[in-house]
Amino acid sequence: MTELSIVPKGALLIRNGIIQEVGPSRRVENLAGARGAREIDATGRVIMPAFVDADVALVSPAANPCPVGIRLTSRRKALARAAAAASECAHYGCLAVGAHTRCAADLQNIRKVLRVHQALQGKPMRIRSIFSPQFPPADALISKWLPAVWSKKLARIVELAVDGPDGALDNSMLRAAAVAAQQLGYAIRLRSSRHLEPAGLKLALEAGALGIVAPMDTLRSFAEPLAAVGCIRVIPASEGFDDAANAAAALRGAIDQGAAVALTSSYRLTGTSSLNMQYLLHLAVHRLGLTPEEAITATTWNPACSLRMSHVAGSLEPGRSADLLLMEVSDYRELPRRAGHHDISLVMRAGQILMRSPALNVD
Repeated sequence: MTELSIVPKGALLIRNGIIQEVGPSRRVENLAGARGAREIDATGRVIMPAFVDADVALVSPAANPCPVGIRLTSRRKALARAAAAASECAHYGCLAVGAHTRCAADLQNIRKVLRVHQALQGKPMRIRSIFSPQFPPADALISKWLPAVWSKKLARIVELAVDGPDGALDNSMLRAAAVAAQQLGYAIRLRSSRHLEPAGLKLALEAGALGIVAPMDTLRSFAEPLAAVGCIRVIPASEGFDDAANAAAALRGAIDQGAAVALTSSYRLTGTSSLNMQYLLHLAVHRLGLTPEEAITATTWNPACSLRMSHVAGSLEPGRSADLLLMEVSDYRELPRRAGHHDISLVMRAGQILMRSPALNVD
């Protein structure tokens, strides 16, 4: 999906945190259910779904960079740091994330990260935990790690890495892990720090992967088949913008072939990254050549689909949770043009206002 459903002079009717009606203001205001409703005047501004970020690290060690095998800080400290990051995400209009466990190299610390995610669920963000094992022995992953995380209901998506510190992993190991994960009930996501080779793309098709987190490749023959199985191409800002010229051409070719693309901030507590999703819109349009409509879809609906969260996030439709943003612009096409701006004046989650910027008084 790369088109937006624009309702000029529109209105939303929200009841108990759920969107009841969407349509022209004149119609919605005259509905019986709107009588006595509290009104928020959005005249001359844009209302849009809250951002969704499909690949973030809410919990990570204090050390930078993150070495393999590092033990995390105490759960109390990890929870405090993750809570601060979650609050900052919400401030920038991101109310749903896919939070991975990549900085935890052993099962004990993976479970610690996932329990922090559980403790933060809905405070204020919706968190989809992603179990991201970092190259354990295949037999341990299949016989112990996958069942341990599943049985405790700590994560329902597993992310399998197709490359490692010493190069690509054995395809037979990946396939065995994918089969074992599917048998337990996990959804599959693949990740690579490099462009995926045909073998990795074929595995994504065979596994019915929800998404692939990797720089966009130029193998257009896979774009249409992956889109047909609902596999979203998740492009990390930390890698997708490093080679913007080639990435732009690959993205355009893939989108033209029907691929669904999600853009992620690649946020982590250590290192350099930004939580300003509006800035990501600017980069997507002005460095990767996406249209404003494609960029907004790539930061709302598509990442929600890649996390199996489209029933609660990523769009403003009747029956969906009222997770939305009020933007201080009169035209959504202005959002990507305003590099470095933060035009959010109101953040609402499930009908509750989380943040509201004070009005400017020029008297």
